[in-house]
Amino acid sequence: MDTALTALGDYFRARRAVLSPEDVGLPRTRGRRVAGLRRDEVADLAGISNDYYLRIEQGRGARPSDQVIGSIARALRLDVESTAYAFRLVSGQMPRGPVMRDTDTPDRISRTLTQWTHTPAYVSDPHRDIVASNPLATIFGEGGLAAGSNQVSALFNERMRRSLVEWEPMARSAVATLRRDAHPESPRLRELLQQLSVDKDFVRIWERHDVSGPEDATFRFLFDGVGEIAIDAQNFAVRSMPGYQLTVLSARPGGPGAEIFAHLAKSLPGGRSVGMTETRR
Repeated sequence: MDTALTALGDYFRARRAVLSPEDVGLPRTRGRRVAGLRRDEVADLAGISNDYYLRIEQGRGARPSDQVIGSIARALRLDVESTAYAFRLVSGQMPRGPVMRDTDTPDRISRTLTQWTHTPAYVSDPHRDIVASNPLATIFGEGGLAAGSNQVSALFNERMRRSLVEWEPMARSAVATLRRDAHPESPRLRELLQQLSVDKDFVRIWERHDVSGPEDATFRFLFDGVGEIAIDAQNFAVRSMPGYQLTVLSARPGGPGAEIFAHLAKSLPGGRSVGMTETRR
C-alpha cells in the first residue's frame, strides 16, 4: 500500500473527526451519534461519490487528482497551510530536516538574542527543540524555554496546565507546528512521540492532525501573588534555516507584564545568553 496515500487518508479522517455538522452548514439531526462528520457528508460536500471518498481515506487506488484533493480540502474547511500540507503528504515531499546555508548563522543568532535584554526570545528547530534562548526567556520559562529544552514537551506538565489560562489552544498550536515542520520519519520526532505518548492530552491533540495555528497570539499566565498577566507571542520563520522558528514574547508598555519582564531582567547576572545547541536529527 502506498504510504503517501495512507498518510493522506489518515489526515482526512482526522480532520473529518474534529468537524461538526454546524461547522460546514449542515443541520444536526436528532439522535446523531457521530461526533464529527460522516464520510458521506464529506463526499457530498466535495462532490465525489461516497465509495471514492472511502477509498481515499483507506489509502486505496490511484493518487487523487489535485482537483479532488482541493475539493476535499474545501469540504473539510482546511485553511491554506493545511491544504498545502495535504498536497505535501500525497506527493511525499515532506520537510527533509534542518538545512543551514551559512555555518556562521547559529553564532549570529545567539549574538542577536544576547542583545534582547528586555523581552524573552528563543529559536526552535523543526522538532521544536530550543536551540538558542536569551537569559530572560530562560528565567521566565523556569528552564522550560532554555536552550536544550523542547517547546512542546514543556507545555505538557501540571504547572503549565495550571498557570497558562489558554493552555488548550496554545498546546494545539505548538503541536501543530511540530507536525507541520518535522519530517514524519525523523528519529527525533519518533523519540518525542514516544516520550509524550504517556500524556493523554498530547495523544488526543496529536490525533487531531492539526498543522496550522495562530502565529501571533495573546495568552494569560497566572503568576503567584500577582494574578493573570497578558503576554503577546509572535512567531517568525528563520529564512536562513528552513523549519526553524523565532519566538518573541512581549507585554504592553507600562503594564504588569512589562513590569515583570523588567524585574526579571534586573535579576539576571551579567546578561549572559544561552547559546545554540547542537541540533538532533
